[in-house]
Amino acid sequence: MSELSFAKSFLSTLDSRPINLRADHVFDPEQVGLRVPYTLPRLSAPHPPMPKKVKSAHAPGSSKSITVRVKSARNPALDFPITNAPLSTTSVQDIRDAVRGRVTDPQGGQVPLEKIKILYKRKPVTGTGKTLAEMLVDEPTILAGGKEVEIGIMIIGGAQAVESSATQPEAPEKRDESPPKPAVGPSGEEVLRTEAFWDDLQGYLEQRLKDEAEAKHLRSLFKDAWKSSN
Repeated sequence: MSELSFAKSFLSTLDSRPINLRADHVFDPEQVGLRVPYTLPRLSAPHPPMPKKVKSAHAPGSSKSITVRVKSARNPALDFPITNAPLSTTSVQDIRDAVRGRVTDPQGGQVPLEKIKILYKRKPVTGTGKTLAEMLVDEPTILAGGKEVEIGIMIIGGAQAVESSATQPEAPEKRDESPPKPAVGPSGEEVLRTEAFWDDLQGYLEQRLKDEAEAKHLRSLFKDAWKSSN
């Protein structure tokens, strides 16, 4: 077989076999035309909007108020209410401040806050930032609001209550039921004839006008008008 016939036979054999390309083979689109039309992939359906986050319900008692009855059976004997106390914001510190404003130490000074102990169900409440809602977490009926809870206090070293004007009984108003006494001295036109009346008038005008010359002028004017009318 000649070389030419061998080459033709070899090429025809290669032509009948499929063409295998490497995975990283790249066609030049300017030199090789596309055999099939190229279509873009269909866009995926848009994601549904994310549901809005609904704020979780407030903690029990966060927007409720109660009445706190502060009591102390020992020295000093205290019993006063704190009305409309928000459960979520009223703290142990607030109750201490309310007690501190109503007592003094044996020397009459201010009681240190660390000596004022808060008790609930006869047990001390630790911490100063704890709120009423945290103290009453096991009392769902009270956390519903509108209730009254009793809080005990104990003052280390003793104290004395400060008497407020609100707790002191009001003295009965004394009424003078005696008949009015008649005026003594000159009256009416007799007063206008005295120089003391016109001196008093001038002094009043000076005080109101803050002008001595104008006060004298008005005094003379009023006095002349009164004389002419008579």
